[in-house]
Formats: sequence, C-alpha cells, structure tokens
Amino acid sequence: MIIKFMTEGCAPCRAVSQVLDLCGIEYEEVNIAKDITRAVEHRIRSVPTIINTETGATLTGFSGIYQTEEWINEHCH
Repeated sequence: MIIKFMTEGCAPCRAVSQVLDLCGIEYEEVNIAKDITRAVEHRIRSVPTIINTETGATLTGFSGIYQTEEWINEHCH
C-alpha cells in the first residue's frame, strides 16, 4: 500500500499527487493536520512524504517530477 502524507495548500503535495496519478499508482492520502495519530505512527516530519508500506521505502519532499517518477518506478511497481 502506498500512503501519501500531505497538508492542504501544499503545492509540492499536489505535485506528488499528479505524478502518482500519471504513473497510475493507487494511494491513500493522509492529511496530517486531520490525522496526527497516523503521522506520528509513521514518524512523518515533513510533507509531502510517500511510504510504500510493503517495502518500507520512503520518499520525503518533492525534488521534481523526474526524481519522484524515478522513485515511484523503483519502489512502487
């Protein structure tokens, strides 16, 4: 399962969503302002953060479309 941690109004969070959508990745979106318990449980320190719960792979921040797509291709397929 892919979980994307985000907050409303976060432009990098929206960009990560666009990349996930373009890659056809299904994911659960968790707004850390509304679900702080899950954020603490997964030790989220910044947004956006993507976690593949099956492999433990984590991507924190948004370094650009190509870097995010590369991480997705490596860890989510």
